[in-house]
Amino acid sequence: MEPAARMIRHTPTVAPPSGDLPAGVGIPAGVQPLAHLRAVIEGLRPSWGSRRPLILTHRTPDPDALGAMFGLELLLRCAFGLAPEIAALGKISRAENVAMLRELELAFADADRLDRKHYAGVFLVDTQPGFGHTTLPEGIPVVAVFDHHRPPDVAALETKSLPPHYDLRLEVGATSALMYGYLRDAGIELDERIATALCCGVRFDTLDLANSATELDCEAFFETFRRADHQKLARIQRPTLPAIYYRDLYRSLSRARRYGPAVLGFLGRVVNAESVAEMADFFRRMEDCRWSLVGGAVGETYHLSLRTDGVEAYPFLQHVLGKEGSFGGRGTVAGGQVPLASDDWRDLQRLERRLRGRALELIEPGERTGARGVRLTQIP
Repeated sequence: MEPAARMIRHTPTVAPPSGDLPAGVGIPAGVQPLAHLRAVIEGLRPSWGSRRPLILTHRTPDPDALGAMFGLELLLRCAFGLAPEIAALGKISRAENVAMLRELELAFADADRLDRKHYAGVFLVDTQPGFGHTTLPEGIPVVAVFDHHRPPDVAALETKSLPPHYDLRLEVGATSALMYGYLRDAGIELDERIATALCCGVRFDTLDLANSATELDCEAFFETFRRADHQKLARIQRPTLPAIYYRDLYRSLSRARRYGPAVLGFLGRVVNAESVAEMADFFRRMEDCRWSLVGGAVGETYHLSLRTDGVEAYPFLQHVLGKEGSFGGRGTVAGGQVPLASDDWRDLQRLERRLRGRALELIEPGERTGARGVRLTQIP
């Protein structure tokens, strides 16, 4: 293993104009994000006493959330002398994500079992307050947000009471790249483990820089890649698969249908929410498929994942959901959640029929392969 390498020194990043964010939202234009974060922490720190920062993300964190969480933990320790705790909710089941935890020995607390009196404030990564897949502990204020996802109503941010540090950069491809920028500007050394975690986050969220990658994403990827453990990166990207994966794959193939340019899969109840996103990714790779939509229920929530071949996914899912549930996304990826009215299977079927009906409105009648579509297991 190579010794830790100091990150490249250069002129600190200055926040760009906020683009399509409302005035006053995000880091003020021309202000260095790290300097803004430092001012916020120094202003609040005297009131914290012995309480610790709490780093959280969305339920069942993906590689970008994991990379950003552990990058932020390094930043708060080394640049601010703090002792943060990392916590998360939800079982991680997707093979790549499980492999990332195992290979990099990433461990975090169960957010459901925290004693709230020990924490001064929440530092939230790869999501935002109010997102459907994000649960925040009561009584702990949100101090900082680091994210790149488009909220359902961007304009509404202007009238909301936002956390003191709200770094929302809609143009950035990965929150791990955003976090890399903070670490770089702080001159913090990246060891092999954290470099590998950040590299995983950038490569998974930008599809190896092919999807919505900015200059910051490219720099983050190359600088972390050359410091990363390449053997571990390979094992994370192509992990071994449990036998149950193939059973679930067969079930998904049996329930999904092709409607011309789209593949729609409404799976009923599923074992874990990550399988919904995984199948949406898998179906989108079908030849001539321009977009895919997969849904499945876990517990009291119906999860949706939508993928496109290059156009903005956000408006597609907005139409499919109508006024139901919550959603978010960026680029070719979008996800949403709908609370289930009950555990009655008939309510679930009615919801899936509504979602399918609105999804079919997005497909020109002449492009559909029949009113009921074609089962993937019956494609000639």
